[in-house]
Amino acid sequence: MRSPIQPASLRQFILLSFFLALIPLAVLLWQSNSALSDVSRFAVAEAESSVDSVKRAENMQNLVIDIERAVRQFGILRTDSLSRLATTHLMNYQQMLQQVCLDLDAPLLCQAQAAQVTTLLQNFLHASNEELSPTLLTLRQQQQQLTEQIWQRLEQRLQTQQNFVVDAQNQLAWQSVTLVVLTLLLVLWAQARIASPIKQLDTMIRSIGQASHHFPHEQVVGPRELTELGEQLRWLASRLQQLEALRLILLRHASHELKTPLSSIREGCALLSEQLVGPLNAQQMEVVTLLNGSADRLSQLTEQLLDYNRLLQQAKPEFGWHDSTQLLDSCFADHALSLQQRQQFIQLDCQLPRIYTDAMLFRRILDNLINNAQAYGGEGSPVWVILRPHEKFMLLDVANNGTPIPAELRAKLFEPFQRGKAPRFDAVQGSGLGLSIVSDCARLLGGMAEIVDVNYADVCIRVRLPMVEEHV
Repeated sequence: MRSPIQPASLRQFILLSFFLALIPLAVLLWQSNSALSDVSRFAVAEAESSVDSVKRAENMQNLVIDIERAVRQFGILRTDSLSRLATTHLMNYQQMLQQVCLDLDAPLLCQAQAAQVTTLLQNFLHASNEELSPTLLTLRQQQQQLTEQIWQRLEQRLQTQQNFVVDAQNQLAWQSVTLVVLTLLLVLWAQARIASPIKQLDTMIRSIGQASHHFPHEQVVGPRELTELGEQLRWLASRLQQLEALRLILLRHASHELKTPLSSIREGCALLSEQLVGPLNAQQMEVVTLLNGSADRLSQLTEQLLDYNRLLQQAKPEFGWHDSTQLLDSCFADHALSLQQRQQFIQLDCQLPRIYTDAMLFRRILDNLINNAQAYGGEGSPVWVILRPHEKFMLLDVANNGTPIPAELRAKLFEPFQRGKAPRFDAVQGSGLGLSIVSDCARLLGGMAEIVDVNYADVCIRVRLPMVEEHV
């Protein structure tokens, strides 16, 4: 059953991941806009309040001056208009004082100033200017103190506003970091959901190309396209294993079934050649010679098929220390007759007295390389065999003069049943398995085979194998 959040296709999954990653960004944008709006509203309110406080302080300061002027003028002229004017100024000041004292944290100063205003309202009609002077002076001084208190209050509110902005910035910064981390986690989750099935597919593809064919049994879990691709790769791996099994069976049965009639043909040709069943004329001997040559070529092709089949069935090399000179000389002795027929000779340079390898696989490599060098090399030319160390590897070079191999064909020649365009100079038609056997043997030994360019020969096959140092 498909998970509720599992999309049906890769496109839907990518779109879903994209929208999930956009959610934290949208929240961040909304929070940023909200924080900016709050700061703006707070700043506007504080600015308006500050302007009102400054205007009120200036009005009160001017009103104190007007009160003192009206009271003193009334003390001299004693008119009703001046009395009403002074009373109006005192009443207005009293109201403004009440409003100002609501915001100020100075109750004693506000009470003292209110008492001075009340005293003036009660006494300025009957007292003289000399008697009212101390009260007016006190009123003026306390108003200056109130003005200072108002400015201090403005500074406190300004500091509060700055703290509010800083707190909003810090909160927005932490929210931004949190949402960015959440976005990153969502992106990593989406990447893992896509990368995990792709990694499984990569493992499947690599297992198909390996000789062991250990195909993973886990089902690909992910978008529909990747799941279907995993099932197709599973079917392909199963089909390739079936074809590989059929190929091995065909090679094994064909090569073994060919040996019995081939042996009978060769024995019959030998009897005819030795004229044990009766004398032969010249034309009959020529036909028998052709039959002998064809039987020999067919026998060699059959042996190559058997050798290749045994190589495919060999599961694990058996490593051990071997005398390199003995291995090389044994191989050269087996090829001595074919080399003499074309007047070729071995030019050996062995720099490793002992090597750690599988003797059978190493001998197969050397046999096929010597056979190729003898078949494709020029008549009377040497066959170079060089065994030397190089960094952490040992290099086996077998080189000969002859037709150079084009660069575009070199990798292809190591595939089974692939033959080059150069003609063979021996009597055997090649099967295209020689270099493939060399490559597979080198791979089993942990190395590789390649065709390289050297300055002393036209063609050089190099086998690079891991080297193990012998501790005495």
